[in-house]
Amino acid sequence: NDVWLSPAFRTWSIEDQIATIGCPLLAVQGLDDEYGTLAQIEGIARRVPHTRTLELRACGHSPHRDQPDALIREARAFIRTAHDPSPRPSRASATAPSHP
Repeated sequence: NDVWLSPAFRTWSIEDQIATIGCPLLAVQGLDDEYGTLAQIEGIARRVPHTRTLELRACGHSPHRDQPDALIREARAFIRTAHDPSPRPSRASATAPSHP
């Protein structure tokens, strides 16, 4: 899938198109992502109300492969609280639990 590495996509951004999202949004970024940075999910959070960012440690470009348990745990928590009016953190950081 080299299309994303094409020079035509170097300046492409979805940020302008996402401004119409009105529902709660979980923006996920692996801290070891070789293609993306935290600036991307921070940009999403600036443009989309009700965004929660999730930074996954020890995770590259594929959170569902690199940190499936952490992603599932955090996605469940997000879904459970997405419509809860009580305050919640807008940023979270997670990693797989350590095993003894």
